[in-house]
Amino acid sequence: MDESTLRDSDAVLITYVRYIDEGNFAEEMLFCKRLESTTTSKDIYNKLKNYLDVNDIPMKNITSCAADGAPNMMGKKNGCLKLMKDANLEMIIVHCVIHKENLVAKNISPVLNEVLHTVIKCVNAIKANAKCERLFKLFCEEQNEDYVRLLLHTEVRWLSKGNCLKRFMQLFDTLGDFLSEKPEMKYLLTINGKAFVSYLADIFEKLNILNKQLQGPNKTLVDAKAKIFGFITNIELYQKHINNKNFEQFHWLQKCEVTDTALLVIVNHLNILSADLKERFSDLKQIDFPTWMMQPLLVDLSDISNMQYQEELAELQNDESVKTLFNIKGAMAWLCEETETKYPNATKYARKLLQPFPSSYLAECGFSAVNDLLIKKRNRLDITQRGDLRLKLSKLEPNIKSLCSKHQAQGSH
Repeated sequence: MDESTLRDSDAVLITYVRYIDEGNFAEEMLFCKRLESTTTSKDIYNKLKNYLDVNDIPMKNITSCAADGAPNMMGKKNGCLKLMKDANLEMIIVHCVIHKENLVAKNISPVLNEVLHTVIKCVNAIKANAKCERLFKLFCEEQNEDYVRLLLHTEVRWLSKGNCLKRFMQLFDTLGDFLSEKPEMKYLLTINGKAFVSYLADIFEKLNILNKQLQGPNKTLVDAKAKIFGFITNIELYQKHINNKNFEQFHWLQKCEVTDTALLVIVNHLNILSADLKERFSDLKQIDFPTWMMQPLLVDLSDISNMQYQEELAELQNDESVKTLFNIKGAMAWLCEETETKYPNATKYARKLLQPFPSSYLAECGFSAVNDLLIKKRNRLDITQRGDLRLKLSKLEPNIKSLCSKHQAQGSH
């Protein structure tokens, strides 16, 4: 669930729902509603409650809800999710993992932050002037560069920072010649300046890869936990390698001369990243995904304390038809009707942990689709009218994979 303000200052609330259908997750838009005046937690909650009441859906049917970290959504005292949990104490609250990862990416040291702003100034010096951009394009063509345009950075796009820095490094030598008189570029051409911008391009590329891995349909909290804590382990390994002046895992940095001063700044930033990731995802770390849920055929039954699960799993490990399901589908076999019928207690617990959305990714895709619909010739359209919006979006659903791929490529937030 997420709310956003679109063009013409329209505030819109979009909710997506995930449920189990024929052994797989089904993910669909539940509703899109206009928020007429304010966008407080009470306004959002009332929109949701009204929809549920009209359609005779009890609040207890919502087993979990994911949203970004906005106070009106995630506020501990009066946030919309808090109001929902008060009405359904069993509900799991999920803070969007992509949103938290994006907050971590913004946490950089003052030195590197200054370098990043210097890069942005150099990019803007070319992009802000149409004549200058044309001249730069011709200059790149003369230098036989693979690319002739720089990419802008914007805070509201998840991947733009990394994409901007990567393109900057791809055109670094050409930029050095084209902006040779600009003081910002002169600094970036120094030993430390080039090392810092090279490191930023590398680390944001890695953060972008993580971001893309957290995107997409049918992702679970299990997937998110594996990717995030695997990334934290890699960050700690990078620290050790860089302390030993081993830069193999950093494409651009290994091409530079790295001074001891630059080394200290880089290692310090990796420390900041690691600590911030651990703090922000401490709640995800605490969620226990039992071994029997992920590997029911291999688990030692004596390690399972709950007798109900132990009895069911003892039978499951000797059930050839269900064993085949788990060999094919892995943990997703818990979604199958046959598994639920035969082993209801274990299935109920496993589904409770598998079903929550780990992020508000689908809602962000929804906003991207809405913005595409709001072109100039349709600027009088009431986009939240069910008949119109659902009709248009339903045409996109058969191609949801390509829509998601486009969303990843653009890094839209």
